[in-house]
Amino acid sequence: LGLTLSKRGDAHALEEAVPWLEKASRLAPANAGYLADYGGTALQLAAQSHAFGTALRGRDAMERSLVLDPANLDAREGLYRFYLEAPWPLGSSAKARAQLEEIRRRDPDRGTVLEIAAKADAKDYAGAFALADQARSRRPDDYAALYQYGRVALASGTNLERGLDCLRKCQTLPPSSPAQPGHAVVWSRIGALQEKLGHPAEARIAYESALRLDPANGPAAAALARLK
Repeated sequence: LGLTLSKRGDAHALEEAVPWLEKASRLAPANAGYLADYGGTALQLAAQSHAFGTALRGRDAMERSLVLDPANLDAREGLYRFYLEAPWPLGSSAKARAQLEEIRRRDPDRGTVLEIAAKADAKDYAGAFALADQARSRRPDDYAALYQYGRVALASGTNLERGLDCLRKCQTLPPSSPAQPGHAVVWSRIGALQEKLGHPAEARIAYESALRLDPANGPAAAALARLK
């Protein structure tokens, strides 16, 4: 029930989902999957609501899930992103780095994709593109690497056509993990790239596609209103 609610996609979905996921984790405290689902959804809610207590409970659930199942890379990635992005005192670059090293040890390609995002956030676009090209050469259908290439193209304002091609290819593939942005986000990125390329009609179509998949996609709705 909690997972079903979380996928509803509206403004109250996460808030309604978290109590059910928490209840599942209390009823089966040794179930690593339930703990990871609860923790990850709580962290998403905390990012949305800026609730300190929810963030703490989500973090602790994710940590407990990894004690039970150290190989759950989706949970590790969620915790990595939390430690990387959360403000002090919750965030920790050292703890984020430790999670990234463990992910890289267990799945080098996934670790590379996370490094691409980190380089892009640090505005090292040349380094991000180089890592993305390496990942795509090893696995041409790597959803995460394709998405990150498009994201870096948009952030840097360079390699726009190639970035657009990568995002279009994402639309033909399923997301490689629950931690990856879904197709609605990909459509929104396509719209932004089309705008940068000077194609407003194509951008509108992309934003409309994003909103059909996720009516609560605020950036797509705002961009569409601006274009109209």
